[in-house]
This record gives sequence, C-alpha cells and structure tokens, in this order.
Amino acid sequence: MSDNTDDPYGSFNFHVEIDGESGIEALFNEVSGLKGDVEEFEIKEGGVNGYTHKMPGRVSWGPITLKRGIDPNQSFYNWWRAVVENQSGKIRKKVRIVMLDEDFTEKKSWTLVDAWPKSWEGPAFNSGGSELAFESITLNHHGVTEAKK
Repeated sequence: MSDNTDDPYGSFNFHVEIDGESGIEALFNEVSGLKGDVEEFEIKEGGVNGYTHKMPGRVSWGPITLKRGIDPNQSFYNWWRAVVENQSGKIRKKVRIVMLDEDFTEKKSWTLVDAWPKSWEGPAFNSGGSELAFESITLNHHGVTEAKK
C-alpha cells in the first residue's frame, strides 16, 4: 500500500448503488459512459473578422451502461419493463457510482440524477465459447453530481 495520496486509483474497485441499495441485488462488472458535454454556440461580432466568440450552451449527458452477470431476480429487466409498461412511479432512480481505493475505502462518487433505463440487453450465447453470460442496461439521466471524499 502506498502512502502517496497523489497515486492514481484503479478503475477495477467500485460499486454501484441504486436508490440507496448497494448493487441492486447484483454486483457490477463494468460501468461505462460517465460523460457530459457542453454545447457551444458562436457569436459573430460586427467588425471583428479575426475570430468569433464561442459561448457555452446547454449541457448534454451521455448514457451510462452497467454490465453484470445474470441475476435470477431479473432486477435490471424488471426496471426496464417498468419503463416499457409506463409504470411512472417505478422508473426514475438515483444511481451512485462509487470509486474505492485498494483498501475498499470510498474515495470519490458520482450520482446520476433521475436515471431511467433506456435499453436492456440480455446475454449473447455461443455453444463453442466459454464466456460468462452478462446482461447490460443503458441509463439516461438528468445529470451527474460529483462528491469527493
């Protein structure tokens, strides 16, 4: 273990909480897509021909994909079905992605605001392979807030 607080953290130590539940009844193998972009627009000022003013506009947030092994309780699939069936009270959830250090101490977290499943994907099957069966769910959300420990 290093005492240097400037050392980077590994991307393999993390957990995900959905509405305060650690891992929504399953462990996650992968989280991807933690991203935000600011739209830019240009203002052309009369008499200024050397440049245009670039200004920030709306923020768009990329979808987050969560992957994990198949869960017999089908919690991902059931959440996605709630969207398909328009069960409004069960759709939006707070999702928290937590980065851990080598001692499994929380170091940083990102919270997805009002997340809901955009798509669900079941496992791929191949009788000649030996891969594990994973399912994934892609979430849309209204933004990311970051908390530092």
